[in-house]
Amino acid sequence: MKKWLYAVGILCMVATLLTGCQTGSKSAAEEKKLIAPTSPEWLYTHGPWKQVNEPEWGDVMKGWMNSTDRPQFGRRASIETDSPFAILKQRPIGGTVTILVDGKPAVEQLMSAKTQEIPIYSGSTGWHKIEVVFSAHSEIDGLYISQDAKVRQPEHNQKKLVVIGHSYIDGTGSSNRGLTSITPVLGDILGVESINQGIGRTDVDVSVPASAKNSGLDRVQTDIIQLKPDYVLSVYGFNARGMTPEQFQADYVTYLKTIQDALPATSVFASGMVSVPSLSKESELTYNAAIKNACASVSNCTFIDLAGKWNEGNYDQYLSNDGVHPNDAGYRFLAEEYAKVMSGVIKK
Repeated sequence: MKKWLYAVGILCMVATLLTGCQTGSKSAAEEKKLIAPTSPEWLYTHGPWKQVNEPEWGDVMKGWMNSTDRPQFGRRASIETDSPFAILKQRPIGGTVTILVDGKPAVEQLMSAKTQEIPIYSGSTGWHKIEVVFSAHSEIDGLYISQDAKVRQPEHNQKKLVVIGHSYIDGTGSSNRGLTSITPVLGDILGVESINQGIGRTDVDVSVPASAKNSGLDRVQTDIIQLKPDYVLSVYGFNARGMTPEQFQADYVTYLKTIQDALPATSVFASGMVSVPSLSKESELTYNAAIKNACASVSNCTFIDLAGKWNEGNYDQYLSNDGVHPNDAGYRFLAEEYAKVMSGVIKK
């Protein structure tokens, strides 16, 4: 009898080593569960998102530009959990992901070709809010947490600011479009949900290529009005210099009146021209006046004059190596200049 029990014990020990089933313990992979990106507990903010099926990964959520039906910069996602650990499931989409826990940066990781999981924290207690920010395009593939942990959608009651314009708004030249370009910096200063609706090389009446229909006039319904923002910042003019100032001004008026008619309670801010070495003083003054006049034609528009803010004395400080687009310091400077004017209107 003893020999039989001994033999059974040996067999059980072997089975335990091979499968882990005898003791009831599970591997880390077995202990965690996946919160899918389509789960309703996720809060998707800072612009539209779209469910997309990726081969070998299944359904993911991507930050989206609805008018052009393509991925867009600056979108954010957050979720709350009481799990003792959290691991982001992440496809290697390039760029850097920054993960904040309870409002504080916890992880910053480059997404290489080998990226599949990114540990966020472990050995923790209580509820935590996890917010995910991307340096380029945004994509959520899921979150691993403890099997018995709970999740919930964070509360969110911030007002919305749509920032629309050319490459200064899409963040070209910044080190991290999700954190250091105009839109996120301005949103942080004003305490609002800021939405990056920038497309490079375009203008209020200029599409690139022309067949793309991605000018401000083409996108005003889908990328501004349908989002029902509380505020709009429009940054256009630089790429319209091939048109006459008169035509540019008339098109800008049409664009602003379209917003006003659809969103009469929304405050609109029109940025004046930003000086760069390649922009002649004559063009700067001419198109600056056209924007100012267009803004004055509608009741809900405030003009933000940037004339003289940048010049030969500070180009090196505020411009990136291409001499046209701002660096991080330049984007912060512009965001602070916009905020000086916008905060006065917002507080009212």
